[in-house]
Amino acid sequence: MLRKLPSRKKVTKNPISNRLKKLKLIRGICKKTPKITKKIKNLKDVDKKLYYAKVWYITESQPIHMLEGFELRSFRGNHLDHIIPISYGWKNKISPEKIGNIKNLQFIPWEENYKKGCKVDENNLKNIL
Repeated sequence: MLRKLPSRKKVTKNPISNRLKKLKLIRGICKKTPKITKKIKNLKDVDKKLYYAKVWYITESQPIHMLEGFELRSFRGNHLDHIIPISYGWKNKISPEKIGNIKNLQFIPWEENYKKGCKVDENNLKNIL
């Protein structure tokens, strides 16, 4: 009786190891800038969490003190706003560098920021991208 040879399976990367690598990257970013942890803690999708962490890391590394309204920054004062929201960048595969860039940042009153939510103005989209 003939013996079957073992089939040649394609060697694929282990999705668990990819997930662990992404989680390690996220931990590294959060270690460098601890306040990012609060901003991404409720995200379940690891890829989305990594994207948001990268955007916030880039955002926090910008010279935001030069933006108009910085001196009024507080919880009930001015908020740092991404003109093109992070969620829009995630959905449309825009690089974190563009979303976190200082050209995409502004300080606006907190009420206006909450009303705006994740809406995108088409004029701003053309100017920034």
